[in-house]
Amino acid sequence: MKVMLRLSAVLISVLFFFPLCGYSYIDLGSGSYIIQLLIAGFVGFSLSLRIFWKKIRSRLSKKAKPDETVDAK
Repeated sequence: MKVMLRLSAVLISVLFFFPLCGYSYIDLGSGSYIIQLLIAGFVGFSLSLRIFWKKIRSRLSKKAKPDETVDAK
């Protein structure tokens, strides 16, 4: 009985998420929206890279800086 319930649940899920026929229309504004998303993603990535550039550069550099928080007395 459990096997039949699981099989029917999987079958219903597959038919729901992967329909055999799809009638859809892609509006002309969809392309410009996708381009806006790509540009916004690029700008956001470049700004975050610019903000964290010092941290990234210090982790990638081979030269280790001395620890400035410890007093050397």
